[in-house]
Amino acid sequence: MSVTAGKTSTDLDVRARCQQWQKLASLLTRAAEQQDWDQLRKVDMAMRQRLEQAGRAQDPAEQHARRQLAEAHRLALHKVVSARDELAGRMNKLRQDKEGLSAYELTKLSGE
Repeated sequence: MSVTAGKTSTDLDVRARCQQWQKLASLLTRAAEQQDWDQLRKVDMAMRQRLEQAGRAQDPAEQHARRQLAEAHRLALHKVVSARDELAGRMNKLRQDKEGLSAYELTKLSGE
């Protein structure tokens, strides 16, 4: 007859790593939604460091948590690229407006 002694230390380790990946995914998502680029950079660096330290996931639950983290990272990257593109468009428009204003000022000055 076998007796179950409860959760093994390996089970607890896997659960802790899964919670770590879920927390990082949540932090990535929150920073991206708030457009807190400095915080997003910090979370990204922490995520990369922890993934390197952890090595390859063997447990299916941890693999799933890492896929969720990868998806959160993909969505955060999409927000960064969208924000960058929007900012580049606004900067380009400002440059064009400035050039137009300068041309107008020159025309105005030469007509006086």
